[in-house]
Amino acid sequence: MASRAEFLDNIRHRTRTGKYKPTQSPDVAWTPKEEPRESAYIEDPPSRFLEELGALGGHGLRVDTLEEARGYVLELARERGAERLVRWDVEELEGMGVDGPLGEAGVEVAVWRDLEDFREIAGRADIGLSTAAWAIAETGSLVIEGGPGRGRTVTLLPPTHVAVVPVERMLRTVPEAIRKYAGGDAKGLPANVTFHTGPSRSGDIEMSIFVGMHGPGDVHVVLVG
Repeated sequence: MASRAEFLDNIRHRTRTGKYKPTQSPDVAWTPKEEPRESAYIEDPPSRFLEELGALGGHGLRVDTLEEARGYVLELARERGAERLVRWDVEELEGMGVDGPLGEAGVEVAVWRDLEDFREIAGRADIGLSTAAWAIAETGSLVIEGGPGRGRTVTLLPPTHVAVVPVERMLRTVPEAIRKYAGGDAKGLPANVTFHTGPSRSGDIEMSIFVGMHGPGDVHVVLVG
C-alpha cells in the first residue's frame, strides 16, 4: 500500500492541468475544445459489435437460428457447471425452447414471472438469460430495458450473463441509441434503460481494476440472424 506522501503526490500528478485526461466529457476543464469528430461509417455492424465485445473481454457469436442459440446456452451451462439459470419472461426466449433441455441436463430454470423473491433467486443463479432492446456496434454495448418480465437483477446478479439478440436490433453508434429514446422513436419510455458494455469493471482508488465485482464478469452475446 502506498504511503501517505506517495498517495498525495499521486493525486497532485493526476490532477495537474494537462497531465491527466480521464474522460472526453465536455464538462471538464482538460477536455480538448475542438469539435467532436464523426465516427467512421461502420460497414458491417454485427462484425464490429463482436470485435468490440471481444476487446472488452466478452464473448460473442452470430448464429442463423434460435435453435443454434439454444445449443450455445446449453453448452455454456455445461461448461460452467451451472445448477440454476434465471431468465426473462419474453417471447424470444420462450421461442428458443431452452427450458426443457436445460432441465434434462440437470439445470434448474426460473422464469421471471414465477418468482416471488426476485433478488434471492437471481442472486443464487449461475446464469442470467435475457434479450436486449438494442446492440451498439461501435462500443460492443447492449441497451437493456427493464419492465414487466424483464427484471434488472437477471442481468446483474448471476456471475454469467447471456443475451440473445436478433441482429435486426443492431445499431451503429451510441447517438443512434440515444435517439431511440430522446427523438420520439420510443412509444413511451420503459421503466429503466441501462447500457451494458462488456463484463463489469470496477476501479478502486489505487486504480486497480476488478472484473465482476458489481455485475457479471462473464458476458456472452448471441446475435441471431
